[in-house]
Amino acid sequence: MPVSQFGKPVPGNSLTTHKPGERPWERPPEVASVEEALSLYMRRLANDDIMDDFMVALESGIPIKPMVESLYMSNVMRGVHTLDVGLLIAPALMEFFAAVADSYDIKYKFSNKDPKKEMKERERARITMLLNAAIDKADDAGMADEGTEMLREMMSYTESDMSREEAAEAAPETPQEAPTEAEPMQGELPLEEPQPATAAAPSGAGLMSPRG
Repeated sequence: MPVSQFGKPVPGNSLTTHKPGERPWERPPEVASVEEALSLYMRRLANDDIMDDFMVALESGIPIKPMVESLYMSNVMRGVHTLDVGLLIAPALMEFFAAVADSYDIKYKFSNKDPKKEMKERERARITMLLNAAIDKADDAGMADEGTEMLREMMSYTESDMSREEAAEAAPETPQEAPTEAEPMQGELPLEEPQPATAAAPSGAGLMSPRG
């Protein structure tokens, strides 16, 4: 079903549909300072029943950072404190959850992001951009050749999500031929095979040995 472009809210709709101050986050917060907000969280998280639920969430694989962000953003929407206060207390809450998880012997992670993977993706995107610029330059100058086709093949790899390990596994295995003995060239005598050594003749049995 096509969506009409005229069915969307007009700019400034959120400022006119409600009276100023009707929403909780538009009113003065219940807690104004960072110290008061952190103390409020610590009192609530001291409840064992509440903390057990958070530990179950961590054990199920939820990272600490998005869980803390959801926690303080829900209180921002309720008007408990402002957004800047939530951002300032977030590191302390993350360390608190990590310490409690360590005491419960629960494996946890702070975030789903992989810094090494993100750095590789940025480097791959930069290489793709440079390859594309080189290909376009060759095409515009009418100098496309075999080297340009090689650049296209390289760019097709950098544009894909395939890693080096996956590329190595996907590569077809070339059968290795058994080594063959080198044939003698024309006019060259074949090498003689070494003859087995004969047993030494007993002493006194030679032609020049004195007769008795």
